[in-house]
Amino acid sequence: MAGTAAGVNRLAVALLAALLMAWPYIALDVHLPLGGWDLDAPVADVLALLLVPWGAWRLVRGHRPDGAAGYLVLVGAGLASAWIASDRVEALHEWARRPVFYGLAYGLGVTALVAAIDAPIVRRALAAAVAVAALISLATSAGRILAGDTLWYSAIAGLTNNHKTVAVALAPALAFLWGSPAPEAERRVLRGVVVLGVLALLASASRTAWISAGLAATWWITWRGRAWADRPWLVPTLAVLGFVAATYGPIATRSIPQIDAMRSRYSIDKRSWALFASSPLVGASPGQSVRTELVRFPEYRVNGVDAHGVVQKVGAEYGLLGLAGYGAFVWATGRRCRRRHRPGDGTWPAFVALHLNLLLSTETFTQTHWAMWALLVGSTRDDRPE
Repeated sequence: MAGTAAGVNRLAVALLAALLMAWPYIALDVHLPLGGWDLDAPVADVLALLLVPWGAWRLVRGHRPDGAAGYLVLVGAGLASAWIASDRVEALHEWARRPVFYGLAYGLGVTALVAAIDAPIVRRALAAAVAVAALISLATSAGRILAGDTLWYSAIAGLTNNHKTVAVALAPALAFLWGSPAPEAERRVLRGVVVLGVLALLASASRTAWISAGLAATWWITWRGRAWADRPWLVPTLAVLGFVAATYGPIATRSIPQIDAMRSRYSIDKRSWALFASSPLVGASPGQSVRTELVRFPEYRVNGVDAHGVVQKVGAEYGLLGLAGYGAFVWATGRRCRRRHRPGDGTWPAFVALHLNLLLSTETFTQTHWAMWALLVGSTRDDRPE
């Protein structure tokens, strides 16, 4: 029995390490032809899918996930809007592939995996994944900068269609690693990884990553002997300022590429509002943010681009019910992270940075958000080995 348990533990560690290595790359895909149906999904999602039976078994055993009631409201709103959509099959596929899949695979499966592995191993697996991602991001940014494409996004072949998605994924992970309790020798390594990650963020030219990492850094900045984050008003104020800076900062800098990006965001937001207004209670159906095509200039330039922000994404596709459910879900899981927070710990700052990312990016239903979310929430589970 001891040998079997050790083997299962080694398998769990290997699975977590592989999933984290794949976590920052939305275009690192598996393509498998299966008769009349093809499996085409990110590697991280395929690995998370393997954990669904484990998460379901734990659910049957009475391990109730935090925020489940709110998330079920979101899923119910999506089902209702998909059922009445003009293209019901496509909407139901998007509903099953996004909120249902991520809730089961990451909300149940990956959190269970993290909770079953010792904290130092989780920390080291994440540090290794962050170091690799930071090196890849730095190397590709150097090539982009030398080519004169400092601000424009560019693809990293086989990994992502936008190099900035790697930086956005790294930002909350850096906060977690910086505040992780560890022996002094390991802390020096972790801080070296964080410095490498910060350099990658700076070179990426991603305003979302800069703002999220900057907000998380306030937990460790002191003023007159007191940490900034100890002032209750400061972090929410900085979050609001960061959101405003990301949205309207290009006007102040008079950067033509960034002003163009701002106009594109404005067009995407107009589309989200139109979708929400068409069905405010349950939304215009899952996937409509990408499928809806605009025809008036300049809106048509961003057809096929997802909503840039969780409020716009959920509001447009899942309506007021979806927003209320998702808000309750985030509140419940955030409360768990906040209750377990200790001075110097990185879990709560990382959770806040992760969700500031969502206000500014397209990460709502991607593994770059959910893998880190599962790691943070799984790390606070009461049944986790100490």
